[in-house]
Amino acid sequence: MSSLWFVLVEILVSFKQVLLSSLTIQPELAKGVIKQMVEQGKKAILEKLISIGFDAGIFVTDTGDTDLSKLAKQLNENRYDGIVIGNGIRSQASNFILFEQIINVVHANAPASKIIFNSLPTNTDEAVKRWL
Repeated sequence: MSSLWFVLVEILVSFKQVLLSSLTIQPELAKGVIKQMVEQGKKAILEKLISIGFDAGIFVTDTGDTDLSKLAKQLNENRYDGIVIGNGIRSQASNFILFEQIINVVHANAPASKIIFNSLPTNTDEAVKRWL
């Protein structure tokens, strides 16, 4: 089994660990999408990854927060096989600088981790399986 984290989990010898990076605030949610739907989606993704054998967790980033020291600390204190940076961070123009900062924090603090991108929340498991 592998473990995925949206932000971190203890590594088990027989599991791959994955961290999922997500947002607490999404100012540009698509019309008709509400915060509750996003939260339910994150929970479903996490449950799916766990059900297929990954040790998965979520790290939530506030879009207004440029201090990524908590992420750096999380990455330094744990070893992740893969880190998923969700499309909600990558696809919104207003998050461009945040996305760039996250990539550099991951690169500096988890150089052995695969950086994984999904295109939709519903294909996160496929994205993880591509790399782990």
